[in-house]
Amino acid sequence: MIPVWPGLALIAGGVIHVALWPIFTTLHGPTSFNEDRELFGGEAQLWGALMEGPSGLLIAAGLAGAYPLLVAHGGRMARIGFWMATVGLVVPSVASILIRETVPPLLAPVVGCGLLLMAYASRAVPAVSWLQRVLLGVVGAAQVFAFLWTVAVRPDLIDRIDGYRIYGVVANVLFGLGWIVLGLSLAAVARATRSQARRPSTQDR
Repeated sequence: MIPVWPGLALIAGGVIHVALWPIFTTLHGPTSFNEDRELFGGEAQLWGALMEGPSGLLIAAGLAGAYPLLVAHGGRMARIGFWMATVGLVVPSVASILIRETVPPLLAPVVGCGLLLMAYASRAVPAVSWLQRVLLGVVGAAQVFAFLWTVAVRPDLIDRIDGYRIYGVVANVLFGLGWIVLGLSLAAVARATRSQARRPSTQDR
């Protein structure tokens, strides 16, 4: 099936997102106006880059490692979704690391739609559990919602209700938690498969 490391990569990426978002949002402030606070000499944009850059690359690596389970038997739709999600994760992550700032979520709907395609395509793959399908769908839907929130709601209304923080809860916290749970599920499957492979069969006894 798959090794343990893809699950661990997803967990690490999700933990980085969840752990660093409170720092980023506290320094930035609850509205679209950056309040320019600093922590350990780093401003909000730098902490945002630390949150988005490494985590996005870890998550993309985890998806690539889980390809034999989540994508290989899902057909063309799953492959298209995988590449949409992977490119949508890697490009802004690399950009964040290079410029040391957060980048606009322009590729969030690409990631979201890609994950939704993967979730839908895996419905006929017995090896993919219902929990894994639901998690792919939830994380994908969160990315689409977060993007629509930023483009469909008026900026003045968003600021009036501290909408930048609402966006962050969906796009970062829910996003990170989804990858953590999916990583735990994949790691558990990998360990169970490895333990079963090592167990001697009745013919070998």
